[in-house]
Amino acid sequence: MKAILVIDPSPSIRETLRIVLGSEHHVSLAPSWDLAASPTPPALVILGLPPAPRNDRAARDALMHVAPDAPLLLLNAPADVDVRELTSPGRIIDFLPKPFDAYALRARVRALLAPSARPRPPAAAAEHYRYYVEYPFLPTTVAAVARHAIAVDVPVLFSGERGTGALEIARALHFFSGCTGPFTVLAARRLEPEALARRLMPATTEMVDGGTLYLEEVHETPAAVQHELLAVARGDLLPDTGLPVRILSSTSDDLEARVARGDLLPDLAHILGTLPLPLPPLRERAADIPALVERVSARLATRLRLEPVTYTTAALERLTRYLWFGNLAELEAVIGRTLAFHRPRMVEPEHLIFFPRDALTVGSARAPRLEPHPALTAGASSAAPTVSTASGGLNLEVLLGELAHELRNPMVTVKTFAQHLDSILDDPEVCARFSGLASEAITRMDALLETLLDFARFRAPIRRPTDLAILLDRALAEHAQELGRRSVRVEHNGASSSTVDVDEAQIFFAFRSLLTGLVHDLVPHEPLRVAVTETGALELRVRAERATAERLATYVEEAPGKPAAETPPLPFVLASVLIRRNGGTLEVRSGATDTTTITVVLPRARREENP
Repeated sequence: MKAILVIDPSPSIRETLRIVLGSEHHVSLAPSWDLAASPTPPALVILGLPPAPRNDRAARDALMHVAPDAPLLLLNAPADVDVRELTSPGRIIDFLPKPFDAYALRARVRALLAPSARPRPPAAAAEHYRYYVEYPFLPTTVAAVARHAIAVDVPVLFSGERGTGALEIARALHFFSGCTGPFTVLAARRLEPEALARRLMPATTEMVDGGTLYLEEVHETPAAVQHELLAVARGDLLPDTGLPVRILSSTSDDLEARVARGDLLPDLAHILGTLPLPLPPLRERAADIPALVERVSARLATRLRLEPVTYTTAALERLTRYLWFGNLAELEAVIGRTLAFHRPRMVEPEHLIFFPRDALTVGSARAPRLEPHPALTAGASSAAPTVSTASGGLNLEVLLGELAHELRNPMVTVKTFAQHLDSILDDPEVCARFSGLASEAITRMDALLETLLDFARFRAPIRRPTDLAILLDRALAEHAQELGRRSVRVEHNGASSSTVDVDEAQIFFAFRSLLTGLVHDLVPHEPLRVAVTETGALELRVRAERATAERLATYVEEAPGKPAAETPPLPFVLASVLIRRNGGTLEVRSGATDTTTITVVLPRARREENP
């Protein structure tokens, strides 16, 4: 017989529990913690907290001396207790609010004293299910209620429109509860009289609980089944087995209105709604959509083997203003289609595919060639990219040399600021100036490291037909503000478009890096001439500051085997690596009057051939 400690200020409650449980367990009674005395460590603590105000910390301190694997059964409603204030998260907690019947009490105690402890969830599975009970999948307030639903074993009612994630949340609650029985999904309208027990019969006789029953659209439960369902929900027991079963249900209708019309038993509506979990429609959660898009994109990018995805402000605005008739389910489908067909590094508004019919048009235009996956190709590696290239000189020494060069100047600024800190603190003007310089230096280093992290995430290219001119225009748009400050206008010459066979994200990064390496050294009021040819070639012709032009020319035009006098700008190093990895070439030529011509040639997209 296992020991049970009962603490409740009511003598009637204490004596009733002794009578009901005394034939099966050693029951010790006390009106308060300071008078509690149990001959043996209790395997279960039954606690009835007095009405507020009360000192829950005293109960917490007393529970510290009880074995951590001893469950706690509270004779209070979940809404009346702050579980975090009462005990540590590791303890199993259940609720049985007063008044209760003897049958329910025995069943709840039998379940809590079952021999098998709740298993520790695997890390990967826990991370998957945690997404469905936390923000942003749930609003912050609803997520707090969901955490209570994990800690307690009472019926939960999900109310909201279809697509708001009730089934996914229910699976997560079942997972984190450590329930050993199955998770059974039933459509309430298809329930038949006396069929509920057969559907829920345990698969083995070794089960210690009957699992979780999830009823979809519970307001549609046939009248002939409602009494049987009420018996299961009220006693938490599986008929004919004595095993406890937890009821989770969903509804997209107003249960009170159903009760008023006589379509639903009032007791059943009350029992099923013990712990209500309202799920608001997505159109009422506009402020949460950017965070939702980020989390959904990160999960899908991993499954699709994509680089990290970002969204332009215009794309997020379009997603935020849409009414989302299908709620969270529709949002996940739209993002999934967008990433699967476009595979973008940065999502623009025109990339978003809201309706399945539009995916057919996009899919036929952007279908990839049937080639072996890079991981299956002989000699291919998915490891971090190397920096070695053909002659002309990109190797690891070049990259490290330029990285040291880029970090040295801001580090000197920060070091100087630190060395003279004592002497400049008394001069507010000097202190403000040095502080600004140090802040700029740190920002510069932070941006540099972020760029390197983005570059390091690239793997073997996934090539698709891509419009070269569109990629260049996107890269120019990101530098439009700096070009405007230097009064540099962009002049387009040659063909307006050219389709090349490249990894869109990698080449966009390369173009953006090329412009980053140039834009700050362009001669003001001189044009930036752009030419795109139908053969997959891009030409940028600029007038750069003399030192920049000489540095680039030295880097590219050096004689074979002769080390470069200076390393190229780091953005050029990164751009060259990605361009060559995609089968292209990068050339830099210096001409008269400090004119620098940068030419990028990429493989043209092949026409789709019939298999």
